[in-house]
Amino acid sequence: MPTFNHGKNAVVLLDNTNLSTTLTDAALSLTADVAETSTFSSSSKTYIAGLKDGTVTLSGYFESTDPDADAEFLSQLGGSGAAFSIAPIGYTRGNAVSFGNTIATSYDRSADVGSVVAVAVAFQFDGDAYNGKSLLTPTAVTGSSNETHVDFGAAGTNGGAGVLHCVASSGSPTLDVKIQTSTDEAVWSDYITFTQATGTTSELLTSATNPNRYARAVLTFGGTGSITAAVGFAQG
Repeated sequence: MPTFNHGKNAVVLLDNTNLSTTLTDAALSLTADVAETSTFSSSSKTYIAGLKDGTVTLSGYFESTDPDADAEFLSQLGGSGAAFSIAPIGYTRGNAVSFGNTIATSYDRSADVGSVVAVAVAFQFDGDAYNGKSLLTPTAVTGSSNETHVDFGAAGTNGGAGVLHCVASSGSPTLDVKIQTSTDEAVWSDYITFTQATGTTSELLTSATNPNRYARAVLTFGGTGSITAAVGFAQG
């Protein structure tokens, strides 16, 4: 029997901000160009695949007491882009996560006499959109750990990519995050190493090396306080 999921658990992370508490709708659209190859001898049209593309549209409420989300939207408009993640059923470890580098292309804010002030933002993927799984549920990290691994079913055949979002911090912390992979759930090797985080930040890294079947996040914490972090990983 199929398993269905309610959209209320969706999580949207942009750069170093968790937007989930202000949004009501998040739509991911992935497309691929095709070029026609039909000839005089063809009885039906034929095509070859071309370039892939992707967009994201977000809508929700303007939050006047917490400017982080609104400021993040405006800072991304016309900028160089930032890491973006959307987890349609929640960012719990093992759940589906789509991520990539996005550039904001439009921002709309509307006020109506009978409604809540609303915002709508559109984003364009800059490069690949990756479809993978969460390796770390957004968590206030206060110590070092080897997180529980996730089974991807088979080894990757087209490289891999990882994304790190640090969306809150307190005190004077440091956090080093690695993604490791394994063939047997026993022996692990480093696959992606993110830049050390000392506060809120984000980073998307790729590797041309094919990853092993199992993947996990490894966290090394130092200093005081905490950093709230989330990690996603995709094969190819």
